[in-house]
Amino acid sequence: MKIIMSYLQEDEKLKNCLDSLKKFSPQVEIILLKSDKKTTTCAEDAIRKYIDKNGMDDDLMQWHPDMTATEGWYEKLLKYYDEFDIIGCKLLYPNKTIQHYGGIFRRDGVGFHAHQFALNMGLTTPASCAYVTGPSMVIKKYVYEKLGGWDFNFFAYIDAEFCVRAQKEGFTVGVVPVELIHSEGEDIHKKLSVAEHNKFLDEGVKKFTTKHLAYLAQFK
Repeated sequence: MKIIMSYLQEDEKLKNCLDSLKKFSPQVEIILLKSDKKTTTCAEDAIRKYIDKNGMDDDLMQWHPDMTATEGWYEKLLKYYDEFDIIGCKLLYPNKTIQHYGGIFRRDGVGFHAHQFALNMGLTTPASCAYVTGPSMVIKKYVYEKLGGWDFNFFAYIDAEFCVRAQKEGFTVGVVPVELIHSEGEDIHKKLSVAEHNKFLDEGVKKFTTKHLAYLAQFK
């Protein structure tokens, strides 16, 4: 497995991220992708362009520059590596409350992180879930090749939609208790106002529910 990370600029945030990876997982190869927000819409777009050009010779773990590694994270991940076909990790805010430990869908198709902002208590066993968020997602080669990568009609739901298509193909999706720090929102390629952000999400969920209506209906 290799780490792949798209970034916009070399700054203190990126330095702290790379320093943490070097300290706690020096054995893991890191693929750095310098991106331009004028030509790259999201991290998955940068990764897709890299794979199209270079191929995919190993599993990839998507990392964002606003993430930092923790002691023993890589060894713990290897312990759980065969639990699921698509793996997500336990992401914590810098204050150590939970940012992500698996996503779920509401009856109207809206996806959200059920444990977000909760105290980091429990959640110490692997768990199947509807989807995992892009940061820290382990993208196994055989899954990516079967699905043909991401559907870029779903920028707002690109990670959730990828996981749903995977489950339709019989792959498993879940989170494992590997803790990483994620300052969510600091790595986005384009800053949006609250109104623009909400409109972006509304359009995303409409497309998502239209495409996967039959799949979502099973949860009602």
